[in-house]
Amino acid sequence: MDKAKPIIVLALIAALISGLVIVVYNATYVDTSNIVTDKQAAAVTQIYGGTKDDYEVVPAEKWQDMFSSDADLSKITKVIKNKDGSLAFESVVKGYKNGYDIMVGVKDGKVAGVAVVSVGEETPGLGTKTNDPAFLDLFKDKSGEVTIVKNKSNPADNEVNGVTSATFSSKGVASAVNIALKAYEKCGGEFK
Repeated sequence: MDKAKPIIVLALIAALISGLVIVVYNATYVDTSNIVTDKQAAAVTQIYGGTKDDYEVVPAEKWQDMFSSDADLSKITKVIKNKDGSLAFESVVKGYKNGYDIMVGVKDGKVAGVAVVSVGEETPGLGTKTNDPAFLDLFKDKSGEVTIVKNKSNPADNEVNGVTSATFSSKGVASAVNIALKAYEKCGGEFK
């Protein structure tokens, strides 16, 4: 019994601390799923202009089930609606490394703009160049599936020249664009 006593005391202390952690977590947890964060607001404003007050989050219960059965669409983390009814889809896609967070605005079935919310672990000076507005603007007005090409002098309507030495990161942006266009088509361009 003397040998078991310290083990029992330690187990009780661990259980007590675990319970306290759960209580503190539940008491301090803030649900941000229906909040536009500063980074998201900056991305949507970069795409559509206006102010943070011009946008609202589309509650996840209106789109999550619709998108969950599609592997690409399940990468969407937030849908934001502009006061004019246009939509912005935030998704986390794979660039050179995982966790490339991109917002794509879609209006009337075409890309209204693209903004990087967070570059994650992209290579500084290479992959991070995909955050350059000149590159992101190449996606504007695209519809259908967009592909990345290398150094093509006259890319087709659905093609975008990737950033040199940042092919994976460029493809990550294109993936987010394709996801947003697919999501827009699937929801019919609106959420009621």
